[in-house]
Amino acid sequence: MIRLSTCLAVALIAAPASGQQAATYRAQADSQFIMVINPYHMYWVRGTDTLSQPVLEVQVETEVWRQVQGQLEVFDRVANLNTARTVRYDTFTVSPRGVSQPLGRALGFKDNNDIVPHLPDRPLVSGVAWSDTVQTTSRGPAGDGVLALMRDFRVLRVFDSAGMHLTEVAATGTVHYKDSWWVDSAAGKLLSLDAIGPHKEGFFYAPRDGRLISRWWSMNLVGHGVIPGATGLDTVPAGLVSAQSELPISRERAHLLTRDLPGADTTFTFNRGVVFVHTVEHDSAHVASGMARADGLVGTADAHYQRGSVLSFAVTWTDTSAAVRRISMSVSHDSLRLTDMGHADTVLFAPTPWWGVADYAMGELLIPTFLAHGSDTAAAPFAIYRPYPRHWDTGTAKTRPLGEYLLASYRLGSDTAATYFLISRSGELLMGENSDPTGAERMPAEGTPKRAKLDAFLKTLQPR
Repeated sequence: MIRLSTCLAVALIAAPASGQQAATYRAQADSQFIMVINPYHMYWVRGTDTLSQPVLEVQVETEVWRQVQGQLEVFDRVANLNTARTVRYDTFTVSPRGVSQPLGRALGFKDNNDIVPHLPDRPLVSGVAWSDTVQTTSRGPAGDGVLALMRDFRVLRVFDSAGMHLTEVAATGTVHYKDSWWVDSAAGKLLSLDAIGPHKEGFFYAPRDGRLISRWWSMNLVGHGVIPGATGLDTVPAGLVSAQSELPISRERAHLLTRDLPGADTTFTFNRGVVFVHTVEHDSAHVASGMARADGLVGTADAHYQRGSVLSFAVTWTDTSAAVRRISMSVSHDSLRLTDMGHADTVLFAPTPWWGVADYAMGELLIPTFLAHGSDTAAAPFAIYRPYPRHWDTGTAKTRPLGEYLLASYRLGSDTAATYFLISRSGELLMGENSDPTGAERMPAEGTPKRAKLDAFLKTLQPR
């Protein structure tokens, strides 16, 4: 998605009390950590149908700035908190007034085309105004693309708040965005968008501290685009609604948000696209697992078992909010002692002899319980404690052999359909159906050895 700025790793050289020195940027002594939240909605309208899917993009950015021969050099690490969990690295040079350039190459269309706001050659005092234009180009299947930002900045006020001396700057302007992408190059199918519209932006500086506190922007672009049609390519109304906020976060929070998901055994939950990515590490007495959602929600859990019964359990949940949720449980005979941050310790009692502990979308934590139960001829009472919402789901479950694997199923509460898990005898989860959320499928990615193993087994079931 469009990245217009990443701006928290720099500082204005503080002007003297008279405020008569022009502002410039300089490096910070410590690494800077930024949470970037970008909800956007790119759409095409054909008749009464709107073809689109809103997206929430969340990133944690780490910037390291240093002074190099009269200019600034910025090392930039961007960790995407989505189901891909990708990390991108880049290095930029930045002039004292904020003009950025990737190190050793030309500025690309997808680069941060203004890492920091360009500053005027005048002091940043109340009422100061300046204009700025940033433009990059690209080449796509439908021709040349462009991203052009034309903005007028103004210092709104200089004030003190909570012991900090702050400068507030706002901008209004226009954005022109034109781009195209292949959908199927062999078939000549592509998407394109050419739209223009208003742009608003704002940021806060703390000049005495020598750093930029936060930045935000929004845009609403309308125009036209091309989408594949029944007999070729159709030109239709199209647009882009987008916003972005960039806020500083602590080193500790940045590391927690970007923590590794445990284990190399990876599967995905699909429901009209990827909903979750899951990772698992397990043996007969232990399961460590992780789950990430496209909007930045991440859960990492660790559970220990004895003959399939839960002995201890711990999970950490993080998202874009400042709060961290840590929940742990220890089991003694038929009682469960629960510790949950923000709540008093609680002692729980299992509603049925057969039970497990797993948050929604973390069914792998039930596998040791299923394997130890053995095969059923009929469904038996079963319960799952859900740590995050703090409640029991009760119903029935059963397990039965299916070839070389075990098929576990359960129906809880008001479920209208059963959930199924295909499990290897060693405790590997190969596939799930109706697996949180309802109607979803969980399986390995195509092209992986685990997916090939699953597909080969499923083919043996087709005659049945």
